[in-house]
Amino acid sequence: MSHMTTGIRDIANPWPRVGVGAMPLSFAHYEDDAQLQSRVSVLHAAFAAGMTVIDTADIYAPDDESVGHNESIVGEAVRSWHGGRDSVFVLTKNGLRRENGNWWRDSSPAYLLQAAERSCAAMGFVPDCIAIHRVNRDQSWQECVEGLMAARDAGYTRSIGLSNVTADELKSAWEISDGSIVVVENEYSPRMRDGFDVIQLCAELGVAYLPWSPLGGGSEAAQLGGIYPNFDLVAARHDTTAQAVALAWLSQLAERVIPIPGFSRIQSVQSAAAAFDLELSEADMRLLSSTPAGAGSVFPGL
Repeated sequence: MSHMTTGIRDIANPWPRVGVGAMPLSFAHYEDDAQLQSRVSVLHAAFAAGMTVIDTADIYAPDDESVGHNESIVGEAVRSWHGGRDSVFVLTKNGLRRENGNWWRDSSPAYLLQAAERSCAAMGFVPDCIAIHRVNRDQSWQECVEGLMAARDAGYTRSIGLSNVTADELKSAWEISDGSIVVVENEYSPRMRDGFDVIQLCAELGVAYLPWSPLGGGSEAAQLGGIYPNFDLVAARHDTTAQAVALAWLSQLAERVIPIPGFSRIQSVQSAAAAFDLELSEADMRLLSSTPAGAGSVFPGL
């Protein structure tokens, strides 16, 4: 296989302001083709709204026996999208394993190469980026990054990225990879404000930063304005929703910040799309950024 590289900047100009996280589409199995197509239609609505960056992972599945479930949904959606494969930037993540009800981290080069090959098969094409999902810090970080590079060099991905990492880990990976890290995906939201130094470093390096769970996850997403009244206040100023304000706030924190909310309904896609046309003032941004953080990480610990 040939060695291919691309950057997130290569697939859209202007940059997509909001992307989409596909994980909610795998909370349960689809039992027939009609249910699969219903989930695909949600992603097609997101692509049509301009959310042309999509995040998945091999581990997103309703049970241990169906690893690759989410990747297969994303693969079907991208392959059947009338805008064409090259109009969508697809990021998947490897490095978490699950078997017999147990979950564990494996950052070894051998496993990352095996997982990357399996991800390509599940999606039916080579993803634009593969990122380490959760780092096993008892294993060699250098070997982990080299494992991602080996998957890229073998043609299983066009570029490499990181997820759930610290600023020091990004700096190290940047050096090991000769400056070829394209994406960092970390948690950031009104609920969780740790790790802003990673956002700043990504901006300095020209790396895209994808905040996962940008609305706080679970029931908090629907209640965001009530939990964080400043987001409701700014929403009222702009005649929009607190959720759209949160997505716009994240996208304006720095260059190349692309929040990736998850959707299971087309109506939610349409609501989030309001963030594309929302420009927050400096006063809005100061107010929102000064709002005390919420309960912290949805899944504590990097």
